[in-house]
Amino acid sequence: MFARTSTWTGSPEALQHWSEHAASTVKGFVQGLPGNAGVVFLIDRAGGTALTLTLWETESAAEATDRFAEQSRATTVAATGAELVAQGRYEVVPGT
Repeated sequence: MFARTSTWTGSPEALQHWSEHAASTVKGFVQGLPGNAGVVFLIDRAGGTALTLTLWETESAAEATDRFAEQSRATTVAATGAELVAQGRYEVVPGT
């Protein structure tokens, strides 16, 4: 299994919009992509950051959806005012 992350920052208002957008738009979009194994949204309101974590059945499934990830990130920035500050790719350790 593989994971993709997006780290966000923003004002309290931007992060509120981010959380609403994540739940109403991004979640269903990601879950509909081939090979998706889950999606989690985390927010640290006091710290002014948020994290999107998507899980993929295989590395090739994660790579095949890269262009959709870029589209989703751009849409999220435009819709919420949150700023994308980092992106990551990880192999999920077996047994976790």
